[in-house]
Amino acid sequence: MTDAIRDAYDRSAAAWRAGPVAVYARLAEALLGHAPVPLAGAVVLDAGAGTGVVGAAARRRGAVRAVGVDLAPAMLGGAVEAVAADLARLPFRDHAFDLAVAGLSLGHLPDPGPALAEVRRVVPVLLASAFAEGWTHPAKTVVEEVLAGCGYTAPAWYGRFKDGTERRVGDPGRLAALGRAAGFATVAVRRVVVATGVHRPGDLVAWRLGMAHHAPFVAGLPTEEQDAVRQEAERLLAGAPEVVVPMLVLTAR
Repeated sequence: MTDAIRDAYDRSAAAWRAGPVAVYARLAEALLGHAPVPLAGAVVLDAGAGTGVVGAAARRRGAVRAVGVDLAPAMLGGAVEAVAADLARLPFRDHAFDLAVAGLSLGHLPDPGPALAEVRRVVPVLLASAFAEGWTHPAKTVVEEVLAGCGYTAPAWYGRFKDGTERRVGDPGRLAALGRAAGFATVAVRRVVVATGVHRPGDLVAWRLGMAHHAPFVAGLPTEEQDAVRQEAERLLAGAPEVVVPMLVLTAR
């Protein structure tokens, strides 16, 4: 599963930057608003960094250094220093950072436990987020249905992700339990609601088509079929609501 996810995200890097990053950058800013330690002057580990939106936001808030770690090398290379590595085997000395931030990344791990224990080894404080279980938006259904008309079926890794690994972190109690099991003494989880500002049909479609379970399939379609997919999805999403995300925020020391 880890190899399949890494491959999917590597193949989706360009589409991710063109679409989903608009949503995830807003979520990163909201997450850092709950940082349990000052960001000014801090050295930050962006754990499961993807395109580095969390690390970039930390730098804007005064962090002196932000190191992004991700298994998918093509996703890295944004505004942070980038290291392609497994979160369960971090190439850093003990207590190398002041704060670790895992922005919506823990749900991608087949077993978050070893990764969180390793994060605790290199940093004393963790700030993490997860999508609250059950959250959705009309763009998800619309884009799935339009793509299905072109022969799309979700990849196997995505089904396992949605039914298994993501659910481990989408519930406040389960998320808090993961933090305690990793050895953090003080753990708290709160639910926050984030308005992302993404609402125009074109932006909604770019968000969904750029996701890692969609983008490789879309890239394989003829150009005229890609255009038809976008146009039909945008037509169906006229008047759709803004993307407003209920997000769980974990702080652990």
